[in-house]
Amino acid sequence: MLTQTTTLEQRQVQRLTPQQVQLSRLIEMPVEALYDEVDKELKENPSLEAMDDDNLNTYDDTGNEAEDTDKADETDWTSDADMSDISDAAADYMPDDVPDNLPSARGSMEAVTSDTLSFYNYLSEQIGFYTTSDRQKELIQYLIGSLDERGWLPVSLQQIQDELEVYHNMSVETAELEEALNTLQHLEPAGIGARNLQECLLLQVERGQEQQLLQRLLTENFDLLMLNRWDKIAQRMHLTDAEVHRLQRELRRLNPRPGSAMDEAQGKSLQQITPDFIVETDYYGQISISLNNGHVPPLHINSEDKETLAAYNKLDSKTMNRSQREAQTFLRDNVNRAESFIESLKIRQNSLLLTMRAIVKLQHTFFETGDETTLRPMTLDDISRMTNLHISTVSRVTASKWVQTIFGIYPLRWFFSSASQLDGEEVSVRKAEATLLEIVGNEDKTKPLTDDEIAMMMQKQGFDVARRTVSKYRDRVGIPVARLRKKSVFVKPKE
Repeated sequence: MLTQTTTLEQRQVQRLTPQQVQLSRLIEMPVEALYDEVDKELKENPSLEAMDDDNLNTYDDTGNEAEDTDKADETDWTSDADMSDISDAAADYMPDDVPDNLPSARGSMEAVTSDTLSFYNYLSEQIGFYTTSDRQKELIQYLIGSLDERGWLPVSLQQIQDELEVYHNMSVETAELEEALNTLQHLEPAGIGARNLQECLLLQVERGQEQQLLQRLLTENFDLLMLNRWDKIAQRMHLTDAEVHRLQRELRRLNPRPGSAMDEAQGKSLQQITPDFIVETDYYGQISISLNNGHVPPLHINSEDKETLAAYNKLDSKTMNRSQREAQTFLRDNVNRAESFIESLKIRQNSLLLTMRAIVKLQHTFFETGDETTLRPMTLDDISRMTNLHISTVSRVTASKWVQTIFGIYPLRWFFSSASQLDGEEVSVRKAEATLLEIVGNEDKTKPLTDDEIAMMMQKQGFDVARRTVSKYRDRVGIPVARLRKKSVFVKPKE
């Protein structure tokens, strides 16, 4: 006999609040996208107003006008002695670059400047077609906010799970995140939400028709593809020359950076780079930092709306008619929304300035000399501990942001690198890469050096590197393998 029972169960469920989602978005936005978001908010919320001053371009972390008064040397950071003890235990969050031998991997620098706001909105608008659960929508939106400029997910689901639990007080099961990621990977453009290059290409192939050969290439022979060994690929897969050419043609149609092409898909032209930070160094080596807010004006709440709302709040709710209650609700919602938006902007400005000051503190020598070999090993975890910001916040601050220096304009992620050993001391891998470039630049092009030979030469100069490390550095700086660097010498035949 079937019996029914009723049980009581107490559960605590945490969800991302709209303000938390908004703050995450604002922190990740570059200055041009921020201007669009503020303009949109001004149009939608009548209680939010812009201060009348067309000449304000840079602001400090309180929203007031600033004139490059944030001296890096005056910031009360950890001493240089303590800096040497900074742990490098956290994983390096620098995104892996796409190998140069992939036909569609070239010419991607301009893509970093695409419109991040439309990138987020374009994906968010599609979520409703795949799920109706509010919780799933929140998780997918969080994953979208974690994508890099290529449209990849550069962090693991385990880290996303930890971020949500620690930073947002939200307990999430691994299965929930996997389901959210699977939904994200079904959005357009194809390949979005991939965790590596192989997965990005496979996601695009799976949506095509009659792509069995290409799928076999990416699953069974991906290592050979990265080495551009089409002779070995043809041998393994028993391909004819015509099939090899067809595979190469189909491969060129794939986009290893689906996120960077979204502006083109929407018929938009690429924007010029607008630096989010301005770092200047004077004759005496004093460094000043300012946050560039572009054309974003300081905001405030409409004083009449605040006074009217205060008057409504003094009335007895029992004596208020329907029109007065509706007006009170309307004003309260708009004023609260405006206060939340202004507060989020202040937190954004403070987070950006804290992060930039920490980067300048660690990389002080570079901002004085412009020599990239002086860059110190630095990870997101280092900046997180210096600023007391969560590592996910630092990750969002450094995503798609640029800094203008007297030596040029650099993406913020460019300053992050892992450590290499030189004579027993930790140095940035940039120094090792610069040495590698010098060695390859002086090699005999008719008999280029192998990775083993380069490793031996670098070891003689004090670098503790192995062949596999040299191969990784070579790929990062865009140097092909020895056989592809070889140049034949034409010998005139004897008459």
